Amino acid sequence: MRTIAITINKGGVGKTTLTKHLATAATAAGQNVIILDMDTQQNATTWGKRRSQQQDEHLPVVRFVTENDLPDELERARQAGCDLALIDTPPGRSSEAPAAVEAADLVLIPFWLESDAFDGLAKSAALARRLGTPAIGILNFATPNSRSHEEAARSVLEALDVPMSPVVLHRYEVYRLANPKGLTVQEVEPESHAADEIATLWEWLSAQVQLNTSAIVHKRATA
Repeated sequence: MRTIAITINKGGVGKTTLTKHLATAATAAGQNVIILDMDTQQNATTWGKRRSQQQDEHLPVVRFVTENDLPDELERARQAGCDLALIDTPPGRSSEAPAAVEAADLVLIPFWLESDAFDGLAKSAALARRLGTPAIGILNFATPNSRSHEEAARSVLEALDVPMSPVVLHRYEVYRLANPKGLTVQEVEPESHAADEIATLWEWLSAQVQLNTSAIVHKRATA
């Protein structure tokens, strides 16, 4: 099982949105996925409850966990045959984020072009470095067709010695439309630019954590 923590020391940058979209993409690709929601606001958990009302086979498990429960929950997920655990952490300073980063194989740091987000990015990158967990920055909420945003983000990450995801996620209205239904952009508008970006990001990310999606799908199809 691979474990990915999604964290940044700043709220409102799309941690939970990124978590649930990656979880849905991975589940649709044949992975057994669990979201471990460590945020006391439980936005991911609420989304999971909405999603469970949909008649859909692609349902990642969503569970709220505390810092103390995290090791046991990860072990239970591993024994249950999960392929991927995504940990959604709370914003701001907390003890949950270090616990998640320490338990993870990879840290994703979503951020956007705002000074407060840059501060959170630097702190989260320093945390991952201190705990020895590889980190990748993901530019989120970028303005469509704006290369300057990508160039600015790349410069910031280079200064922090953090690699940047080759996939940039842009701000699209479909994200707002999908959430109340417990759905994702790839389900609401599967042919949209937003859906393409999520699919491309998942394909790239699965290679980074060495999840052999095609082999898993084939195995289940012939079982």
